[in-house]
Amino acid sequence: MKKFEGIIALDAMGGDHGPKVTVPAAINSIIENGIKVVLVGDQDQLLEEFKKYPNEITEKLKIIPSDGVVNEGESPVGAFRTKPKASVFVSAGVVKKGIAGGFVSMGSSGATLAAATILFGSIEGIERGSIGGPIIGYSPEMVIIDLGSNVDTKSSQLVDFAAIADQVSRILFNNKNPKVALLSVGEEKGKGNILNKESYEMLEKSSLNFIGNIEANKIYDNQVDVLICDGFVGNILLKSTEGLGERIAKDVLEKTGDKNLYNEIYQKTNVLEFYGGGPIYGINGVSIIGHGSSNVSTVTNAIKTAKMIIENDWVEKQQKAIKKIRSEIKD
Repeated sequence: MKKFEGIIALDAMGGDHGPKVTVPAAINSIIENGIKVVLVGDQDQLLEEFKKYPNEITEKLKIIPSDGVVNEGESPVGAFRTKPKASVFVSAGVVKKGIAGGFVSMGSSGATLAAATILFGSIEGIERGSIGGPIIGYSPEMVIIDLGSNVDTKSSQLVDFAAIADQVSRILFNNKNPKVALLSVGEEKGKGNILNKESYEMLEKSSLNFIGNIEANKIYDNQVDVLICDGFVGNILLKSTEGLGERIAKDVLEKTGDKNLYNEIYQKTNVLEFYGGGPIYGINGVSIIGHGSSNVSTVTNAIKTAKMIIENDWVEKQQKAIKKIRSEIKD
């Protein structure tokens, strides 16, 4: 593994809390973790936030000015035309220019995906990037893809996802031969919708360790390493897992007052906070997408994740994996 000593660009305006969270996260990354970070955002707002910290700390922070923010609900492609200097697009541009090795944003997921896809370009043959990663604490090493970026998906895309997620499992968890499964309504071959049936046939032809279908009630006991589904299903799975876990944790806290038990339940169902977010798969660059509600530690973790995947030749391994699987499933 190569050692990355370059810079990570942080979209300082992204997320629900903006500079109030991103500035201290950048400080933590630089001072505590030794990761070089540049803040991309509104210079006046950032300098105002700097006043909360001693000069000997803020002098370590560098700002790249931007103008505007892409809000949730805005058309990402439309925003790229009308707000080209928005923080998320400037962050991606900093990477494109070679100033930084990757960027992190807690802002609009659609805008982050659009910025990375437009400015970095997709890996050859990939129509659009995707997002994924571990989300269930009871299966902490299970990589799920897609978690929401592609809600209308073709079987060839799911196969590409499988090849990429196989590499993620090897990189993050050192799995030598990850077990790959399709999320479906039954375990038997032939179960599921047309998308699943076609994907099953293609995955059978690959050299991946494809074990077939798995039902949703079986994904909580660490049976597989890679779980494949389209983004519509994946995002519902993500949000329902996080929402139900948080609700149960609150109920436990209200009834017992046990904060340790509350934390345990919450952490088991909100795993993405540990990584800070997930990388965008299928693009020729490194970008981490996180939740808008992220706190300081979550953003700090996202920066660490960006550094880690850069050190593991993230893009090159995806390119090789996709090329291989396509040669295997070709009729």
